[in-house]
Amino acid sequence: MKKCVEIVVTYNRKKLLEENINALLNQTYKNHDIMIIDNASTDGTKELIDSYNDKRIKYYNTGTNLGGAGGFAFGMREVLNLGNIYDYAWIMDDDSIPNNNALESLINKSELIGDKFSFLASLVYWTDDKLFEMNVPNLSNLSKMDIDLNLISEFKLMKIDSCSFVGCFVNLKYAQKTGLPISDFFIYGDDVEYTTRLRKFEQAYLDLDSKIIHKAPSNKGADIVTASEDRINRFYYQSRNGMYIARKNHKVLRRFKTVLKRLIKIILKSPNYKLKRIHFLIKGTFAGFFFNPKIEYVNIIEK
Repeated sequence: MKKCVEIVVTYNRKKLLEENINALLNQTYKNHDIMIIDNASTDGTKELIDSYNDKRIKYYNTGTNLGGAGGFAFGMREVLNLGNIYDYAWIMDDDSIPNNNALESLINKSELIGDKFSFLASLVYWTDDKLFEMNVPNLSNLSKMDIDLNLISEFKLMKIDSCSFVGCFVNLKYAQKTGLPISDFFIYGDDVEYTTRLRKFEQAYLDLDSKIIHKAPSNKGADIVTASEDRINRFYYQSRNGMYIARKNHKVLRRFKTVLKRLIKIILKSPNYKLKRIHFLIKGTFAGFFFNPKIEYVNIIEK
């Protein structure tokens, strides 16, 4: 029987994490462990984990806030360093609440396609039962010939290019070749960059039967135009990482068009702190031209 490990990154969201853990413990597919990567929370997260007294839950404290990107890289490194214990890693944030049969569906689909996939993605909804806009997988590089209607109809699988880290089901036999998510991203874009890299080794799919509720504050996700003042500085990373990805994919001109659209929206629609928003948008964009993070690789130890 195939074994999976969930990699859940958390930071000071104990109540959401508790809901996430309970949902994972209640999965109909039972051969899995839960790896909690704690970015040095100060809200009693460790005490929450201890209260479960469940050997399936593995707790790791990073010692400092590595951001989402650093947390996922930390978790994937730990999984690979364990050797070939697990077949799959199911990656998600602490505010991800999977349906009870979400993991079972991913396992079943992996069997249906003979394990020939780099990653599968769960279908992500917001709390209003509508699709979560920011977590819709990317299909931009697929041609019309890639849209296999028979595959969708018979197996409820759709070919995709990349996905978010809310329900990304990684086939670990490709993870060593791919390298880790880039820790230096800190936040934003690490999931797209990593899954695009992973996709080069094998086809990837969206599992239309595996569903997750993403309990983010809103369905709009991260938006520099309307973000609260205390979160504006985070968009430096979004702008920097976005330009880095554009450089690697030879889409700098397209990225500049995106930046220009955001700049215009800030001027016309932002309710306040317009100069601060513009500052981090421009600063991050130009930093992306000089941002050259290294990809870390892990040598798997046979056990």
